Amino acid sequence: MSHMNIQQLRYVVAIANSGTFREAASKLFVSQPSLSVAIKDLEQELNFKIFTRTTTGAVLTSQGMTFYERALEVVRSFDSFENRYLNASEKGNQFSISSQHYDFLPPLITTFSERYPDYKDLRIFESTTVQILDEVAKGQSEIGIIYLNRQNSKGIQQNMDKLGLESIDLIPFKTHIYLRKGHPLAHKESLVMEDLAHLPTVRFTQEKDEYLYYSENFVDTSDSSLMFNVTDRATLNGILERTDAYATGSGFLDAQSVNGITVIPLEDNLDNKMVYVRRKGINLSSCALKFVNVMFDYFDTYKP
Repeated sequence: MSHMNIQQLRYVVAIANSGTFREAASKLFVSQPSLSVAIKDLEQELNFKIFTRTTTGAVLTSQGMTFYERALEVVRSFDSFENRYLNASEKGNQFSISSQHYDFLPPLITTFSERYPDYKDLRIFESTTVQILDEVAKGQSEIGIIYLNRQNSKGIQQNMDKLGLESIDLIPFKTHIYLRKGHPLAHKESLVMEDLAHLPTVRFTQEKDEYLYYSENFVDTSDSSLMFNVTDRATLNGILERTDAYATGSGFLDAQSVNGITVIPLEDNLDNKMVYVRRKGINLSSCALKFVNVMFDYFDTYKP
């Protein structure tokens, strides 16, 4: 009695996705005959045909379709499981971080690559807070960069506990307001919330109907006259340059980052801090440890 294994399920998924045995075989780095034999064996075991072989390729039968959908779930879940427990160093040389949308990411990653030229494949995934935590929990990114403050830390902490994540403090910071250089408020040394009432706001979109604590916006924007929800930092800056809208951010900016935008501190009592998120009890790869050092060095230059 033979047993179904994950390899056979991967084969089914690959053939269904590519539509031909030939293409699937080359993607899987196996020979076409051995792939055919593996599928024949599986079909015998199941007592039904998964694929109808046609002159142009392979098409799922109706039972095959249901089998494929379930196989896909199992393979995905297995991959995520494997990612979680196998050392990052075995996953090839890509180093991945995920982060909210910050202007300090380019200087961080370029400094890192100059200091450690051996790492040739760097992935920076800027996304919603929910997705960042998910990325790190699944082992797709070793490190996530988010901010915590009085408003959001309770909710985010609960979610991190559920996902088996922990956060490490990088630096405290003040909320900053981003405006175009010719903005009526651009001359001010610092701002208070009243200054911003009835101005348009640009902010980064989060998951639909998600809790407030996932927002990348630091302030309550219910008084805004107009709301631009964007997912891209270049678009956000482009809207700021053309309107009287404001955005909130960390204020960590170097001169090369943003042209035509002024950054002014906001007086609030939020106790913001930048943190990085990692999985509890899983050792960081040597690459990730080096990246963490680069982060601390970078933020040291901003310490008062």
